[in-house]
Amino acid sequence: MATFDVHFQLLSEAEQTVSGGRVFSFGFTTALGVKGPQKLVNRWLKCLCTLKGTDLLSPTYGTGFPELIGSNVSQQQDVIDAMALFIEDCNDQITAFDQKKFPPQDERLASAVLTSVIPRGDSDYDIYVAMKNAAGVVLNVKVP
Repeated sequence: MATFDVHFQLLSEAEQTVSGGRVFSFGFTTALGVKGPQKLVNRWLKCLCTLKGTDLLSPTYGTGFPELIGSNVSQQQDVIDAMALFIEDCNDQITAFDQKKFPPQDERLASAVLTSVIPRGDSDYDIYVAMKNAAGVVLNVKVP
């Protein structure tokens, strides 16, 4: 039996300012079932963007990435070093989940690596990750 996840999408920067700081939205009138590579991206981003210790059912779930947002870390190399650690932590958690539940190959993580950190101002960066699923499809993801 196929399983589906709920799809959420990034809000544009303009929408974020008028939505009270929300980053994600369901964006659709009705919920949209997601499977395949998009489901992998959703699971991975959810793990990365969840602050470790805030999930009551799994206190070890998540990463330290949310603490980077708004922090005083402004040097590009420091952002790169921190992101490498957060991505490694996220990969370990998603891989452990995949080994327990064994999702289809297109929903299973093979690897995710930081590809670029592009400055957009004094302390603002666009962060890109190349994610590869077990089926061999490479997905380029911009981290919110």
